[in-house]
Amino acid sequence: MEKEDKSKYLIKNLFVLDNNTQSEHIDSSNNNINFVVKQLDINSSTLESINISHNFTLFNKTYKNDDKQKIKHKYNKLIYFCYRKNIFSIKNRFNIGVSRDSGWGCMVRCGQMIMSHAIYKYLKSKKYSSENAITETIKLFLDKPYTLSSTPSTLSPLISKNPFNNNNNTLMYPPFSIHIHCLLGQCYNKFAGEWFSDVNVCQNYRDINNILNIFPDLGIFSFINDLTLTDVLDECFTVVTDEKNDEYNINKIFNYNNKKYKMKKSGIIFISVRLGINSVTEEYYSSLKKLFGCKECIGIIGGETNLAHYFIGYNDRGNLLYLDPHITRDAVNVVNDDTITNDYLVKDLHEISIGDMSTGLSVGFLFRTKNEFEDLIKFMEDYSKSKYPCFGFIKQKVEIDINKYENLFNDEDDF
Repeated sequence: MEKEDKSKYLIKNLFVLDNNTQSEHIDSSNNNINFVVKQLDINSSTLESINISHNFTLFNKTYKNDDKQKIKHKYNKLIYFCYRKNIFSIKNRFNIGVSRDSGWGCMVRCGQMIMSHAIYKYLKSKKYSSENAITETIKLFLDKPYTLSSTPSTLSPLISKNPFNNNNNTLMYPPFSIHIHCLLGQCYNKFAGEWFSDVNVCQNYRDINNILNIFPDLGIFSFINDLTLTDVLDECFTVVTDEKNDEYNINKIFNYNNKKYKMKKSGIIFISVRLGINSVTEEYYSSLKKLFGCKECIGIIGGETNLAHYFIGYNDRGNLLYLDPHITRDAVNVVNDDTITNDYLVKDLHEISIGDMSTGLSVGFLFRTKNEFEDLIKFMEDYSKSKYPCFGFIKQKVEIDINKYENLFNDEDDF
């Protein structure tokens, strides 16, 4: 689907009329869909059951084995997403309403965890308190649509796009909800009830923000294998031509390739890679853990075969630490600022050997200031020079003029 068509499609389907048709539901036992369901006891494998005799690295900070309370404080700032039941019905490939995502929505939920962590940190840089940043972030990911009167103020500009005019039964989907992922999925033949890849999820977030303009001063990027610096510069920076202009304070200028750039947007960067065929190649083990040493890293989404996880660090045994979405809870019905966070608290922390992971994964990064961007680029430059980096760092795209090589081929060439 072309970009313009995708934009019209998403905006048109962002709204829905509530005609009390939510009774046509199916669950993950439907015979037409094959699910791999991993269901966890909500109290299993809690932090206390993790081998606490080892040191932990969560994101870029290392905690000693007696820092359990600090570890809990750190990961309790994360927003946890899991399977939900009694969600607002989503039509599947067979035009049947799906009211739960158990067995198929785990990668979407992991994508929501990494994206919500980025949005939380982004809002914190906008002077939100921790509590308000968490609450306002969660509202963007809810599993039931807003009535127009309950739409968060940050999304009120979208109401003008409502195709149903003043119909009182109009509802609007939260922009980062599983419903929007499924709507966009239909553009590449993915439907509710079917498993989304990490690449699907990352590209959806890029498209959602580009089309709906949720955060005008935030660029979202989805790269495959290599980060291209010029793509980020073009989107998030402006070339400074008038150095005498007081607007361009020297502390806000980024120098690169004999040019001066002024930052205009923050950025979320996803890089999707495959690190082997059947299992992660052992040479990547140390470089995979090294990613958590980057201050701008917001985690990794990947997992085991058909089981998605959100990776947030590692321990001294070399195992990665992750949050697991394979628990089913009821969808949140009411947006109540005082209680909404209780339904999204992290209770469990798990670990896995890198050798047991799937080979496909996506790494996330966030920069909010010029200094963070410079630190990120320095990390990328150093990381790309290591022996086995997980991805490449390209400073500038190389355009190839195929016409220059036309004399190398002729009709007699036979491969």
